[in-house]
Amino acid sequence: MGQAKLKQQDAFARNLIEEWESRDCIDFAVALARRTGWLLHVDWWSTSSQRPSEDCKESNFYPLRVYVADNADKIFDPRGVMSIFDFAERIVRRQVRERGFNSGGVLTRFYAEDRFAELPLRYQPDEQMVSQALAEIEGHRSFLARIPSRNPSGIAAHHAARLSFGSCAVFAEAMREHAGLQPTALLATRFLPGWEGTQISKRGYFHSVVLHSDGAGEDAWGKAPLSDIASRYGVAEFVTSEEEHRTVIQRLKQTTPDVYATRYSEALSLIQEHTDRYE
Repeated sequence: MGQAKLKQQDAFARNLIEEWESRDCIDFAVALARRTGWLLHVDWWSTSSQRPSEDCKESNFYPLRVYVADNADKIFDPRGVMSIFDFAERIVRRQVRERGFNSGGVLTRFYAEDRFAELPLRYQPDEQMVSQALAEIEGHRSFLARIPSRNPSGIAAHHAARLSFGSCAVFAEAMREHAGLQPTALLATRFLPGWEGTQISKRGYFHSVVLHSDGAGEDAWGKAPLSDIASRYGVAEFVTSEEEHRTVIQRLKQTTPDVYATRYSEALSLIQEHTDRYE
């Protein structure tokens, strides 16, 4: 059977895609997140002239699309598996044009499914439509085959994401206490194409992990080669620095001691809940 015919058979029907898109793809995304364990996202339109802070409430945001993504740069959408750059170009910009937005910008946030009820989404998941979407997803095995597997016993995706962006150093410190592994910072020396504008510290700090005896690293997403972890952040070349990690931790303890203590306790609790993973 030809490759084109295989691709056509694996594609979701156009009428299904349009039905899902009419509800901002929330039913498809919830079904896929439940099936794969990957992370639910919402792209919002913000009319603020400045990028909202992370603790800014969504009450003044306008939802564009709900979707599922991995811990790197892959988006899993009814229109295909694509990079974050392709998704922004093919999907999000079209949504912005169709909604008539012209003053503001796109803001991406990730969530646990149970947070949706409190968000100003245009639609909430419909269980019947979620079930129907799941049946369609199960029937498209090639689509599922393109989605990397998550360890079903791993930390829930929304927790892992939160501990990877902003609290990775705290998670590494908690891993030091629980498993006796050495934390280290990763410092970027060269970015992958398209990631050159990533904001990092003057020394190139972008992430903290703990090191295993075989040279692999580990963060809240699990154990992996250091190069694989770095590529999730768009980094092509990097160096490690235990000293820089200690500097980051000291700064957190000095500037936001209460926040550090809270996040450390949360990280340690999650690690302890998944003890088998670290033994």
